[in-house]
Amino acid sequence: MEDYRHILLRDAIRIDRVVNASRLEIDRQYAFEGESHDFWEFQYAALGSAYIYTKNDFYELKQGQITFFRPGKFHVLYGNGKRPAELWVFSFRCASPLMEKFDELLMPVSDECRELMERIVEETHSSFEVTPHPEDGRILRRKASAAFGCEQLIKNRLEELMLLLFRSRSGDALPAEREAILPHREPAGPAEEMRACLLAHTHSTLSLEQLARTCHLSVTYAKKLYRAEYGVSPMADFRRMKLREAKKVLRTTDLPIREVASLFDFKSVCYFSNFFKKHTGMTPTQYRAAQSAGEPAR
Repeated sequence: MEDYRHILLRDAIRIDRVVNASRLEIDRQYAFEGESHDFWEFQYAALGSAYIYTKNDFYELKQGQITFFRPGKFHVLYGNGKRPAELWVFSFRCASPLMEKFDELLMPVSDECRELMERIVEETHSSFEVTPHPEDGRILRRKASAAFGCEQLIKNRLEELMLLLFRSRSGDALPAEREAILPHREPAGPAEEMRACLLAHTHSTLSLEQLARTCHLSVTYAKKLYRAEYGVSPMADFRRMKLREAKKVLRTTDLPIREVASLFDFKSVCYFSNFFKKHTGMTPTQYRAAQSAGEPAR
């Protein structure tokens, strides 16, 4: 008998738990309150477009594009205000270091990847009952009629999809084994920590007392330290952050004013309009019209 050597096949990525792989149809006024969770998620715009808000950005997910959310990443989904859209939503657990390359990625996908995603969605729908917003957190439930090997096909196709996406992103370059994945940069001091906290809460309401408590500082010391570092009080800077982000949304999207107000956690449209006019001299509607007419941004 010949003595042949075996090759132990190496996994570049391994996915063994799936949370969701389904279609999501949204109307033009769709507004999801937002979420974060302990698994990876990506969304693909199969038809039409939608708007995505995270703590770092607000952008349009255009037809044919895919976007990723790492575990713990807060994200909000909005309709585009013009017409309905169909998204394909995939979420799963994966501890492979390769996934770090997809953090906050927005990219177009090839026809090959689109066809693979469609096969995953179809296999999932034929194998599982899908409940988009379950009370118990279980989106997928196994069907007794599921075809043999369906779950392994879903797993294999998901892994194949991620590898193809990685190749298309990196030009087939393999990551060096010694390559370190850089962690997210931590704030250098208490003032920077406070500012990072404010930036992370532009979508919500945060008081000075809450800020100081979060950063383990007294209110008086927090105000003094922040002003010494940035030349402005923490709450004044927080209002500027909200205003800057609200302007960006008004300039770049067609979201209704009430949705923009809700996005930044204003109590009402009236309160948002008064706040906006106080700091810009225009209402949100007037500002949007001025930007559409090509007037300089204020």
